[in-house]
Amino acid sequence: MGTSVNQRSPDTLNWRAAQATYEDAGIPIERVLQEIWRAASGREDETFSVLLSEPIVFQLRNIALNAKSPVEAATLAGRAIAESKQTSLVADIALRAAVQASTSPDRAQTYSERVFAEASNYLISRDLPGFIGTVGRNSTVAESVQFKASVLRAATEAVRQVGVPTLSTPRAWQKHTAAVLHRLRGKTR
Repeated sequence: MGTSVNQRSPDTLNWRAAQATYEDAGIPIERVLQEIWRAASGREDETFSVLLSEPIVFQLRNIALNAKSPVEAATLAGRAIAESKQTSLVADIALRAAVQASTSPDRAQTYSERVFAEASNYLISRDLPGFIGTVGRNSTVAESVQFKASVLRAATEAVRQVGVPTLSTPRAWQKHTAAVLHRLRGKTR
């Protein structure tokens, strides 16, 4: 039997600001998302944001675009990750996104949406369980599930607003990632 360990976010001012949004129901969901991604762009988590633009994430995008089935997407993505020796949380997020996108009519858009929604899910899931209680925004587990789903919908919408790269190159993916992260942090230009 295995157990899971919740890796909390670093104890920094940025993460405390993000966590405060988990308690105050008056803070709009878009602002919650901004605070999460601003905190994730801080020194302690900077690598996470940078990894989203890595070539392996782009490579898995191409697998999602061309796979004949979710099984093929999972198999090819797993092989690509193993061969690249770039096993990481972000690679796992990209693998899940590739499988999810492999059945979509608009695979490129879906892949990008799922990468950033899954990344947002990871970031909020690190701390949200500690903010469920009788006082605040999420007094029950069900409320916290709805709250998290709202944040993930906001992340997906932010990706839609950016659109997908017109070129299919690693550099285009890097530019796209930078534009999405810019939007997630609440910057429109």
